Amino acid sequence: MPPRHHVLVVGGGIAGLALAATLDPRRVRVTLVEERPERAGAGTVLAMWPGGRRALETIGGGERARAASFPVRAGTLRAADGSVLQQRRIPGLWFTPRADLVAALEAALPPQVERLTRGVTDPRALATEVGADLVVGADGVRSVCRQHAVEGSAPVVTDWIALRGHLPGPPVTTATEWWGPGGLFGQTPGPQGAAWFCAVRADHGSATVDPEEAIALSRGHLGDWDATVREILTAVGDAADAQRVLVAPPLRSSADEGLVLIGDAAHAMSPNLGRGANEALVDAVVLAEEIHRRGPKGAPGAYSRRRHATGQALRATAGIALHLATTRRGARWRDRALRFVPGDGAGGG
Repeated sequence: MPPRHHVLVVGGGIAGLALAATLDPRRVRVTLVEERPERAGAGTVLAMWPGGRRALETIGGGERARAASFPVRAGTLRAADGSVLQQRRIPGLWFTPRADLVAALEAALPPQVERLTRGVTDPRALATEVGADLVVGADGVRSVCRQHAVEGSAPVVTDWIALRGHLPGPPVTTATEWWGPGGLFGQTPGPQGAAWFCAVRADHGSATVDPEEAIALSRGHLGDWDATVREILTAVGDAADAQRVLVAPPLRSSADEGLVLIGDAAHAMSPNLGRGANEALVDAVVLAEEIHRRGPKGAPGAYSRRRHATGQALRATAGIALHLATTRRGARWRDRALRFVPGDGAGGG
């Protein structure tokens, strides 16, 4: 018997691939549309927490992703001058190269998934064209699906620029972050020895960023920080991926009539919590469960009830955490909060 339902997934990144890989092809026909498939694996490494890893096991990409990942047992949080704010064990954390995570999801896709390479301007019209019962917006922070369903839901352009890259050299086995006024910096294990990331405050401007200008800006902002930070920024030269940080606006619901949002389309957040990929994977698993249980009509509301509050809370929390990490006023509250976070002396820079 042919599948009873047909789902159109708009967006072929982590969220869209995860959903397409999880839906049972005997019950659900899937059409996956992505304008630029080559972008899906771009980036450095992603923090994978236990919840995201459990979702990945359900999807079927856990073993392949695990083989490419770098486990971390401890982490250190430092002030801008290098002094230790917190050291603690962080069992169960992986850093997974984004390209390898995408490859694991691609390998888990059933062969029955139909792929389209095209831009989408009207997702509901496309659903009618292909005969789909439900549209799933998995198309990221700039989501056309979200803006089509919710008036005034264009992405919020922040005054932050995020940079990331690889640093060849000896393997790094711990994760370290530096927090200070106007920025944060981090180093984690990566496939070339280390991966680094940086966020610096900049004036509101274009959503596009010139990498060389962003590197120069970060060196200026962090020029009097810990020597390790300065050395890394010098060593990377001008090789960096730089992006203006965009976040999703607050939403009352992740579901609309015949349409549901997952991943960054629903709750794109500032990257400092390292939760974006994890929440996208969990979203996909939960939505697939509800589609299997309730079909395309009942699934959006049930999914929204299970996942919407969590996604919106994390989106808001990420913004608060960035404020606490990078402002002088926030640092007073940060230092009080860290007193209640247990540390056991593990880790190191």
